[in-house]
Amino acid sequence: MDFVFCNPPASGTPEVITYDRAIEKLAAFYGINDVDGALDEVLSVSEPERPTWSYFKNKNKFGFLYGILTHSPDQNMRDDYASKLYWTLGTASLPAPDTPEEWSCLELLYNRFIHPFREIGTGSSHSTPPESPPSTPGGSSTAFESNASNPGPGNFRSALLKRDKVCLFCWDADANALDAAHLIAQKGGVPVTPLIQDLLDRAGLDSTYRVQNGVLLCASCHRKFDSLRRYFDVEDGRLVAKVVNLTSDRDDENYVDAVTAIQWQRFGKTQWNADFASRTVVVDENEPPAHFAVYFADNDESKHPNRTALSFHKAACLIWKLAGAGDDAEDDYTDGGGSVDGVLARVSDKLRSLETDNEGSYGTLRGLDDDE
Repeated sequence: MDFVFCNPPASGTPEVITYDRAIEKLAAFYGINDVDGALDEVLSVSEPERPTWSYFKNKNKFGFLYGILTHSPDQNMRDDYASKLYWTLGTASLPAPDTPEEWSCLELLYNRFIHPFREIGTGSSHSTPPESPPSTPGGSSTAFESNASNPGPGNFRSALLKRDKVCLFCWDADANALDAAHLIAQKGGVPVTPLIQDLLDRAGLDSTYRVQNGVLLCASCHRKFDSLRRYFDVEDGRLVAKVVNLTSDRDDENYVDAVTAIQWQRFGKTQWNADFASRTVVVDENEPPAHFAVYFADNDESKHPNRTALSFHKAACLIWKLAGAGDDAEDDYTDGGGSVDGVLARVSDKLRSLETDNEGSYGTLRGLDDDE
């Protein structure tokens, strides 16, 4: 039987449940006295194809639900789930942690917030099968028109190749190695479910194969995107690419290594390929290095990735992080403590080390030079 949330009491004036009240009740339900401390101590959880909720500690489950209340992609959803959780926690529908009722609730929310955007292991149902050869040399000149009139697996990738040209993260330009990755994806090629249809409707899309529901990625970035380790965000009206830091340490070695790898790949393109010479590797030298500029070969914004669908995927990344490894969202940087400067300095050191190893043949990475 599917889990059902409780409704507010029917009598009297409806009570407004604020975010803070919902978090307070959620913390009490899981015995959390220090919210910030608990989020900082969330333990890593192994990643089976689907989560086994009995393996999750209370802090992990608290982090997951906290993430939903904090990072749901719009205010209406946040308010809705704040009210639902507030009126359901501690009732017969959700009496206590580590009960079948709790696991059913968590599975329902996983299916809504995470599963449509997450794929782990080998092979990805987010990837579109190879298409038949284009009908015109150099790629179909009607890729967009075909996708606009009848979106499907036969024109999804060709439209993305025409719009993006390269992997939007690392700028890999090998067309034969690039994947058509979905933002909102239906698993296993089965007919669209009501849940997926609801997500499409919210985004104003009528098909998972619309070019606006896809991004072009290399195989490596695609795997990380589908495992919720990479996402796209909007900063000051511009689209940027980000790396998820799975820890609460902004100087975490794995995080900095992942950022450095992308910067190094991008920098190499600016040095070796004239088409990339004018591109900016990082958005702004004063921002964290995980903010990467995003470029499209086609500047028609109506064909660019749907920002609502992007916000759904971003929310999945940040929510799932809080269920498994971290405190605040990785993009919630502050100006205090020199945290941004520390990461930038570390990245610069790594790149200068690489330059030394390669006899200085690549120059200095744009945006990270001490003189700028």
